[in-house]
Amino acid sequence: MTDIEPKKDLQIDEAEQLLPLVLEIMPGHAADGLIEIYEPGSYEAKSLRKLCNRTLNKKNLTLEERLISEDIARQLEGGKLLCRGQEIEGTALEFAVSEQTEAGEKYLYVPIRAIKPQEGGSTRTF
Repeated sequence: MTDIEPKKDLQIDEAEQLLPLVLEIMPGHAADGLIEIYEPGSYEAKSLRKLCNRTLNKKNLTLEERLISEDIARQLEGGKLLCRGQEIEGTALEFAVSEQTEAGEKYLYVPIRAIKPQEGGSTRTF
């Protein structure tokens, strides 16, 4: 039984540890998006929408990032930002999932899609 107790303590410590947040905004159904990494302590009190706006207004983009940003802007003309099929109201932590790099480093990941309805569609929900 003593072998089990330290493992529980280790799991609790890892769960409570502050992790960096990786926010990725993808246009439509593209595989790649704009990525912003937020350090622990910099995102907890902010709304997900505010973090998305900060990422979308990022300066000094690479050529590839500019093309992705333009695609996102086109999608948002009459479209909206969604995370796992839901509008992004709330905090980033409400939508984040814990992931791990190949090197074993843990982080929180929030995938956002900029979705524009198809022709003839409506952005209204009933």
